[in-house]
Amino acid sequence: MTSTRQQKQLQSLQQQDPESIDYSHEFDQTHIKPGQYVMIRLPSENFRVLQLHPGQTVNLGKFGSFKVDDILNHPYGYTYEIGADNKLSIVNHNYELDNQDEPVSELAPHENNRELVDDSSVQGLSMAEIEELKKGGLSGKQIIEKVKTSHSSFDKKTAFSKEKYLKRKQQKFLNQFTPEPIGSAELIDIYLDKDASRIQNMSEESLALMLSLANVRPGGTYLVVDDISGLLVGAMMERMGGEGLIVVAHDNEHPNLDGLRYMNYSQGLIAKMIKTVNWLEFFEPSEIEPFEEKTTEELQQLKSNQRGQYYRRRTRYNDSVTVQNLISNSGFDGLLVATGLHLASLIPRIIPAVGGSRPIVMFSETKELLTETTLVLHKDFRVISPTILETRLRKYQTLPGRMHPHMTSRGGGGYVLWGIRVFPDENANAVGKVHRKRKATDSGTSTPAEE
Repeated sequence: MTSTRQQKQLQSLQQQDPESIDYSHEFDQTHIKPGQYVMIRLPSENFRVLQLHPGQTVNLGKFGSFKVDDILNHPYGYTYEIGADNKLSIVNHNYELDNQDEPVSELAPHENNRELVDDSSVQGLSMAEIEELKKGGLSGKQIIEKVKTSHSSFDKKTAFSKEKYLKRKQQKFLNQFTPEPIGSAELIDIYLDKDASRIQNMSEESLALMLSLANVRPGGTYLVVDDISGLLVGAMMERMGGEGLIVVAHDNEHPNLDGLRYMNYSQGLIAKMIKTVNWLEFFEPSEIEPFEEKTTEELQQLKSNQRGQYYRRRTRYNDSVTVQNLISNSGFDGLLVATGLHLASLIPRIIPAVGGSRPIVMFSETKELLTETTLVLHKDFRVISPTILETRLRKYQTLPGRMHPHMTSRGGGGYVLWGIRVFPDENANAVGKVHRKRKATDSGTSTPAEE
């Protein structure tokens, strides 16, 4: 019965025109849906990326296990605690200090941890005893309470030290997790954890700067060179909300957009928003094979598989015509580049495809490549004011009366080159202000000198 229903749905989809399908619902990231990739945030500040399927059981190591069915169709953002028999309960907040009704005030001048002895001897519970508490079914919060009570120097700590101590214990003992949807920021975290070179060590700040400088918006048409696993294209799709067109230029048989699968976009949406062109077709376009349109009556006489083939051929034809028209007529609203190719020789050749007063934005992991490109663009009158920018966010620990940067953080993040595409007038000459001399007359007055 189920197989028959699926076949009917497949036939209905093949009969429908792909260009008429509405994909706006795919940007609804409010509830967890079956088959989606989800980021699971753990108390240890690590994460897991999972594709959730009904009936699946997920093992989170020391934090416990849970059944996927218990979180499907629930809203994102809730924090769940794994209890006995892997039952989940929603928690509203983390462990807090007892009797702390007011926020921590500034440290008094005499408050410090100078006399504090903080080694293993002050902890009354051994690791074996803590493991017995876990086996006894105690929750993470109860274990933290017992560890705190058995700590002989806990009351001697300042309020700030107590908060830091409890945070470390939360990361170690709380059996909690938080499912989050995967967007462009989460995709950066995934690749930085797996292999940062696949996205050229791009930071979240550099990606946001590129999208802002390129004026990426719904309904825009953009030329993109993405050699960072689809991170740039995915961020643009997220910002455009399913409206607009992205043309991806690439040097292989197919572009590498592997990261899009984590963002849960359907193949239909990707085919609608993304068109591809290799560099050979970009610089030396071949003649497009003509396509014959069929009438509604002719389409109704076709079988379902023939109708599907017709729509696919028509889509390929329309895509080729659209891309070639955009390239030849300077129809792109912006150019965004993140590639390992030699920018100084590549960019001047693709500038003609960009419309006037439109932004050109490039990313590179190293500043030297952009510096060379800047020197080339300074001599190219088609781009004005090429500027290299760098953005870097350093995280700080802020407490009342005290603030200092985190001692360890990831360096780098890359550099961004930005300029504006213009159409120079070869017949125009720059003319400065003309100072006309005045000659004296017999009456003592002066008149403008004749030219």
